[in-house]
Amino acid sequence: MRKKRFIAYLLCVAMLMFCVACGKKDTPATESPTETAQPGNQQQDPGNQPPADTGTPAPADPIDDALKNDAPEHYDFAVEVSINPDFLLFVTGQEVVGYKALNEDAKKIEDRCVIIGRPIDGAVDDIVRFSEQDGYLKDGGTVNMTIVSANCPKAQADEAIQRAEETIQRVTEDIGIQVAAEVHVEQNIEFAPEPDNPPGPDPNDPNQPGPDPNDPNQPGPDPNDPNQPGPDPNDPNGQPEPDPNDPNGQPEPDPNDPNNPDPNDPGNGTHEPRKPDEGCSVCQGTGVCERCDGTGLVDCMRCGGTGNTPEGVCPDCNGAGRCECEQCHGTKKCPACGGTGKKPDD
Repeated sequence: MRKKRFIAYLLCVAMLMFCVACGKKDTPATESPTETAQPGNQQQDPGNQPPADTGTPAPADPIDDALKNDAPEHYDFAVEVSINPDFLLFVTGQEVVGYKALNEDAKKIEDRCVIIGRPIDGAVDDIVRFSEQDGYLKDGGTVNMTIVSANCPKAQADEAIQRAEETIQRVTEDIGIQVAAEVHVEQNIEFAPEPDNPPGPDPNDPNQPGPDPNDPNQPGPDPNDPNQPGPDPNDPNGQPEPDPNDPNGQPEPDPNDPNNPDPNDPGNGTHEPRKPDEGCSVCQGTGVCERCDGTGLVDCMRCGGTGNTPEGVCPDCNGAGRCECEQCHGTKKCPACGGTGKKPDD
């Protein structure tokens, strides 16, 4: 009986080992870590994977895009005016001939700014004022101006930028804040060469043409040159008119000539000229405002007296082209003497 049990036990063990062996054959062999990967099947480290191409192009630089697509056909230089509203101004001479609002903040104020057709300092004036009104520019802030493109000599661009700097200081002082104005030039900018001054004519060259006697800009003969011939007393066209302001060149008046009025006789309708200290030195005794010539109005500075701006009716003069005189405030009177014509301390 024990022998049968032992044989049954051995058979069970043998069947168990057979089943285990069959299971190992169905399991795929693990690839050796040292096995060389076949081309095309090589696995890469996820950390070294290149970024997936989403098909969306990288955003273009707004300045490069504006220089390429929004620049006028001809301009001298382009300057970026950056506060937080960023503008790109295209300038020819001193005048802004084109511009581009580079960000959303600039687009919010551009409708209120008069830029095209104005001198660069006038355009910067509007940009600074409206940036401050909308809270973009505050006390201690900075206005950056960067030249990003140039087709003119550097001296020409520097002159225009200097005017803009002076305007920034004037406007911010008027507003009541202190602001720094910084000027930069892109490193890759190449300015046009400065013009050469052509040499003047060689006075020792016998082939040089002489002065044009009909040119009114030609200097006359030197009266102190002893070699100059004197005037012909018999030539009525060659005698100069006497200078009424030259006391040495005027003949004494004939007291017996009734046509010569006595300057000391007030009855002859003559009088001595008013001395400068007898009246207001600003209006010269007229009592009227010298800025507006007594009209109380002056040409509008924003529209130049036309009444219109590129955006429509001028908002400063409401299309009239004239504004109240800033000196007399419309009173037409000299602000120094109050219209009396007398010295202020009289």
